[in-house]
Amino acid sequence: MDLEVLKSNMIKKNIPSEDIETTISYARTLKDNGVPIIFDIQHLRRLLNITTSDFKRLYYAKNQQYKTVEVPKNNGSGNRILSIPSIDLKYIQRWILDNILYKIKINDYAVGFVKGKSTVVNASYHIKQEYILKMDIKDFFPTITGGRVFGLFKTLGYSPSVAIALTNLCTYNGSLPQGAPTSPYISNLICRNLDMRLNLLCQKRNLKYSRYADDITISGGRKIKKTITYVEKILEEEGFTVNQNKTKIIFKSKRQQVTGIVVNEKLSVPKYLYKNLRQEIYYINKFGLESHLHKRGLKNKSHVKEHYFGLANYILMIDRKKGQKILSQLNAVDWNIRRNTSINRLD
Repeated sequence: MDLEVLKSNMIKKNIPSEDIETTISYARTLKDNGVPIIFDIQHLRRLLNITTSDFKRLYYAKNQQYKTVEVPKNNGSGNRILSIPSIDLKYIQRWILDNILYKIKINDYAVGFVKGKSTVVNASYHIKQEYILKMDIKDFFPTITGGRVFGLFKTLGYSPSVAIALTNLCTYNGSLPQGAPTSPYISNLICRNLDMRLNLLCQKRNLKYSRYADDITISGGRKIKKTITYVEKILEEEGFTVNQNKTKIIFKSKRQQVTGIVVNEKLSVPKYLYKNLRQEIYYINKFGLESHLHKRGLKNKSHVKEHYFGLANYILMIDRKKGQKILSQLNAVDWNIRRNTSINRLD
């Protein structure tokens, strides 16, 4: 938006000079911050390029746009509750993510949900360390309330009315919904000060720090044990709570894992992961795909194939030699094979 053109148009409409200066000042702040200029909720609707009726349906009946599902946690310790937005609401959230949130830089030590970063990058910070401290933030997304999200949009320069509108479109039941595309990056922006403080604490103690969503990892020497109390205090001051049951220190003589990756001497795949996948391939080749799926209680062949190749590519990211070997074995599998009935009867 050309602010000089905007000012000229306002002058032509005989708008009072005081209102012109206020409007231009507001717009300049947003422009300087690198985010879209949004004057009010109707302006937001036009930028989203959706009709008034559709916007009202999505905005004022927002809670009807979510469905709640439970998915098993990766570590097998129960289920994770996800609040999944409708396709239409997700479109709005993607626009907010791409046009507003991604314009704001997060702390370098926030690794989760960041383009170009991954669990592998997170683990690489902590290779070959004497001690590794692992801590978990309790109820991470629910703790980030609508009030905190409103404060974030306000700091970007948006007026209270626009900040409220953006907050309402990104929150559900008063907090960040785990399942909305905007939630992960908002959480990283909310945690900028937390990441800065924890990293400074670690630098003073010659320790290394990284955070992957709610997982905090600190590594280094003997000072690590006395660091726990300070981390807990900083988290509390930043509005978070530590999940005490998940705090643990791992010495180098034990298997040190960071976001699922072994880091004792180098980045390596946990032995059980590689072994289990090779075993799956062995049974598929021995008994046939149909028989193996039946025995494992699995029905959707395409999803199983995608799952296996996903694991193989994950291994490839960590250990190229093992990854290439397992991918070669998967590519050799006949995914349409059906063994004879005598073998099927064994199941």
